[in-house]
Amino acid sequence: MGNSPTSEMLSNQEEFNRERKEGFEMFRKLSSPEFLLNDKRIIGKWKTEKELEEFFRNIVDLDLQSLIGSYRRTKRSDRLQTKNDLNAYTVLCAYTQKMLDSQTRLNCVTEVIREAFETAEEHDQLWYNSDEKPPLYGVPFSVKCNFDMKGYHTTIGFLKKLAEAKKEIDCPFVVHLRNLGGIPFVLTNVPQGFISYISSNPLYGTTRNPWALDCTPGGSSGGEAALVADGGSPFGTGSDLGGSLRIPAAFCGLVTMKPTQNRFHVSYNYGGLPGRGRLGLSYGFYTKSVDEQVFLLQLIVGSPEYRKLEPMSSPAPLQMNSNKKEKFRVGWYDDDGFNPPVPSNRRAVLETVASLEKEGHEVVRFRMEDIDQKFQPFYVASLLFKNVLPDDGKFILDLYKNEPNDPYMAKFSKMLRLNDWAIIRLITLPIISFFSKRGALIAKSRNGNLAELRKTQEETDIYRLKFIEYWNSLEIDALICPSFCTPAIPHQYPPELANAVFSTGLYNLLDFPAGIVPAGHVTAEDVANLNDEKIFPIDDFLLRKQRDACANSEAMPNAVQIVGLPNEEETVLKVMKIVETFHGPMAKPSVSFF
Repeated sequence: MGNSPTSEMLSNQEEFNRERKEGFEMFRKLSSPEFLLNDKRIIGKWKTEKELEEFFRNIVDLDLQSLIGSYRRTKRSDRLQTKNDLNAYTVLCAYTQKMLDSQTRLNCVTEVIREAFETAEEHDQLWYNSDEKPPLYGVPFSVKCNFDMKGYHTTIGFLKKLAEAKKEIDCPFVVHLRNLGGIPFVLTNVPQGFISYISSNPLYGTTRNPWALDCTPGGSSGGEAALVADGGSPFGTGSDLGGSLRIPAAFCGLVTMKPTQNRFHVSYNYGGLPGRGRLGLSYGFYTKSVDEQVFLLQLIVGSPEYRKLEPMSSPAPLQMNSNKKEKFRVGWYDDDGFNPPVPSNRRAVLETVASLEKEGHEVVRFRMEDIDQKFQPFYVASLLFKNVLPDDGKFILDLYKNEPNDPYMAKFSKMLRLNDWAIIRLITLPIISFFSKRGALIAKSRNGNLAELRKTQEETDIYRLKFIEYWNSLEIDALICPSFCTPAIPHQYPPELANAVFSTGLYNLLDFPAGIVPAGHVTAEDVANLNDEKIFPIDDFLLRKQRDACANSEAMPNAVQIVGLPNEEETVLKVMKIVETFHGPMAKPSVSFF
């Protein structure tokens, strides 16, 4: 792992970088106001570049509902759905200009999708003058680079993947959105191998958070979250195998939901771990509001047209009006028993619970330690980490062979390699245990052989049933808990804080739907409370790291996580909508334009 790449790999990288640079330059020219003043494909008549730039800025400032039109189609009074108003080509140019601005500061885009402008022209020819336009007509959207796109590599940040043939088929998820009138226009960055929540790799570099450039936007869908939060895409797409949608949403101030695995199935993509065990793999969107989230999910979940492309996806549509319940019974916890959240993230839960109670909803304390005597939080955490690497990391180790180390992943990859040696584990585990019981648990969480792997999967199934039994005993509709253990943190910390992923990974282990809603910002008091051990006790080296990572987190986005029983996405979304009203819309990060 981390060995020098071969000369062939370096040659492929050089050629790829040249093509990639040409793609960005092509998009820059196609969308530049300098060349568009008299272009008939652009809506309106513009005398100066400045006027057209201002028009583009106004387009990008529209929320998704205003850009598209009425979600309920009761009227056609807004932009793209209105006859003779905005068209696809104009909107694509506006968002391309903003995307290029975001890319300069955030390094969130891996490649442009060269066919996007042709797609926009085709969509305008089909639908611009039509009385019946598809719901996503003219809306550009970004694509997480693990989704296969015809004519493009799916590299997941590895040089060796450039030697493989470019993909020959588009991911059905992307195809469906394009069939609905959407325009995929860029691919976005991920962690190398999907093994951390920092979106950084040697092929594309490190993606920065629009709220603070020295912080990560999270991962693995970090490039998507950074671009959408910065205004460079109306909505984004992603996948979630341990928090890959939810962590970036919490770090960047966005809304997302991870559905139950089979409610929304996607093939032709790199899901994070081929041949994985019991972890639920989910797919979803990044949006600025819960209403936008519902709108997009209703276009795909249970859609007969989507199921023609993806037969393994559930036929059950998203029916938000099926349950008229107005008051909910909501469980909550502010500490999962394995890894306590920092004060800001705990406060977000407590304030949300207090607001729910004030509005007449019932709230019930959910105690992880009461689920089952055997399945205590540390035991469950071990189950999670055994499921994350069912082969004890051998697949990941092979991926990293002859690959240059990402500067932020070097320590993590070295630890993974050393932990593969039994003699080194025997020597180092007592030392790790002395400093960190959480670090020791992660190091010891190995399956070892097929019999142990079978036992891990059996116990995962048993725990899921125990969790549901306890849930039902409380008679709750949904559960509110910390979005993560920290807000967004500097780039160097995620590879050292794998313990934190239990916050989100638990609900992949259970395959429960889980969503993220912004809950204000980290305050100066939150940061000060980090140093008060009565509020945030430090009994572990990793908790000290966690505290240090948040030392400068004031003003970063805060969030809460809302969880439901399997296939109860509608309930989760309804509770998310209620919670959204308590905290209000997330402010935009400070941005530059053009």
